[in-house]
Amino acid sequence: MIEKESLKGKGINEVYLSENRAEFDSTVNGYYRLIGGENGNYDQETSRRLRAFGEELFKKRSYEKFTAFKADHDDMIIGNHLRLFSFCEHHLLPFFGEVAIGYIPNHKIFGLSKFQRLVDKVSSRPQLQERLTYQILEEIKNRLEPKGVGVVIKAIHTCVFARGTQSSSAEFTTSAVDGIFKENINTKQEFFSIINSDGRLRL
Repeated sequence: MIEKESLKGKGINEVYLSENRAEFDSTVNGYYRLIGGENGNYDQETSRRLRAFGEELFKKRSYEKFTAFKADHDDMIIGNHLRLFSFCEHHLLPFFGEVAIGYIPNHKIFGLSKFQRLVDKVSSRPQLQERLTYQILEEIKNRLEPKGVGVVIKAIHTCVFARGTQSSSAEFTTSAVDGIFKENINTKQEFFSIINSDGRLRL
């Protein structure tokens, strides 16, 4: 089970962003100098922009309006090429790519916009791609209790691109399946076939 974030009062990120601005500005300035920035060129607008970005991520993590609707069918529903942006928790560098989610309803469905909302909610924090894949699956399971669910993520990690091996072409794919997607190979193959029908995922 994935614990839901409490929205009662201020979250720790909101407190940090609003009440410790001097500390925040100092931290950003320190990172600016760490990566080679000259102190005389530092602009506090940089801190303001980064703080605004942090507030945007906090709102995405806090989203909870995942309204479910009754459904009387059990045909597969797929959201494909969903935008992914997150941060590698080992290096705090971005990774980005696409997510495919498929599920077979068990009397409940999401509004289609909730596919992207759910991806944003779980990815708007430092993450591991492997963990993120299973967290998206668990969110679908816990909220809809479907007959089966599958998740595929393909991403580029800038920590691999910019440091260490500095691979310019590496992409990483992770997948997770549950329920009938795991029990029935035909259902799993149908899901993979549909999400790769345009060849973009190259599975």
